[in-house]
Amino acid sequence: MAVFWLAALPLRADVLPALHDVTGVAADDVLNIRDRPDAGAEILGTLAPDATGIEVVAVEGDWAMVNAAAAAGFVALRFLARETGPDWNALQSPLHCLGTEPFWDLAIVPATQTAWLSTPEEMDPAPMRMEQVWPALPWSRTAAIALPDGFVALSPADCSDGMSDRRYGIAVDIFLTRPDRPRLSGCCTLNLP
Repeated sequence: MAVFWLAALPLRADVLPALHDVTGVAADDVLNIRDRPDAGAEILGTLAPDATGIEVVAVEGDWAMVNAAAAAGFVALRFLARETGPDWNALQSPLHCLGTEPFWDLAIVPATQTAWLSTPEEMDPAPMRMEQVWPALPWSRTAAIALPDGFVALSPADCSDGMSDRRYGIAVDIFLTRPDRPRLSGCCTLNLP
């Protein structure tokens, strides 16, 4: 009879993107955002010593990728503390999604079970009720939402808006059941505008 031993697995790996707070930086100092994960790299911007809600998109060794203005940069991970709360793909926190060609914008607010989709044809949209929500599962990090006239699929991915050097950690595809059946693709952030 064969005996199999299973190593203890972590309950979950760190899911990114995630919001972090700056920590361990002196009150009269700043946390530098650099163009590469290197302490000698060019400085793109800074974060205040009490900055909160910093979206970490990816981690490379001891460095976290964050967005500064219109570009992605890196900060030393030891100066960031992950905020408590559910992972983004539990669909319990707001998301802001955007795309180009055509330009569109989607705000998802789980607390009120509503979403707003703005397109060139509809610049001032009415809120839509989220009809069904499928949060991620331990074996599948993809999440989805059903809206009155479509379906939103959200996946962890290295995503670019195609217009800037910003990086995003969530890719989104929106399939609409409107007469022209458009499909919109883009990226999402954890920070609402």
